Amino acid sequence: MKESKKLNDLIDALTILPGIGKKTAQRMAYKLLASNKDQTLNLANKLIDSTSEIYTCPICGIYLDTDDYKMQLSTDKHLCIGDNRDISKVCITESPADVYIIEKSANYNGDYFALKGSLSPLDGRGPSEIGIDRLDNRLKTGQIKELILATSTTIEGEATAHYIQQMAIKYNIKVSRLAFGIPLNGELGYLDSDTISHAFNERKII
Repeated sequence: MKESKKLNDLIDALTILPGIGKKTAQRMAYKLLASNKDQTLNLANKLIDSTSEIYTCPICGIYLDTDDYKMQLSTDKHLCIGDNRDISKVCITESPADVYIIEKSANYNGDYFALKGSLSPLDGRGPSEIGIDRLDNRLKTGQIKELILATSTTIEGEATAHYIQQMAIKYNIKVSRLAFGIPLNGELGYLDSDTISHAFNERKII
């Protein structure tokens, strides 16, 4: 039976999404082909826009639209967090998504720094690949007095936390770690807001 190469290419492309295997990708592809063409084209256009019109903040790493990104580049002030925030306190996460979760779930008034994942030499993710060099540049300014490590409790997350802790020692910066409420091998994206809030409030110095 002759198969559509374009369909197979679409299925393969969908498997890059987390948790999406071949069978799920097939169902998604069939659903897209059966959907209203305008809706499918709208989705395609949004995906294209995301590659050219969404940037990461050069200071904290969260996602910004083009205009906000250009505005941030034009000033030394960190515009993402707004006014009346304690910029001497920085929460470190493994991704911009975790920043948004903490901001909605915890009573936190400091700054953020989102990494691009966690350290994993086997996967080719070293300090520079995940943005720790940018963090080091922020620490050198002397403005930061405390780092709050909100990395996951996976092996990679713990290794990342340890690496940053050792780096902070050079600058005599206090380091705390989210403690109670986060299970071992757990990731922030799967936790409820009450658990995150409790873990944040009960962090401890390490």
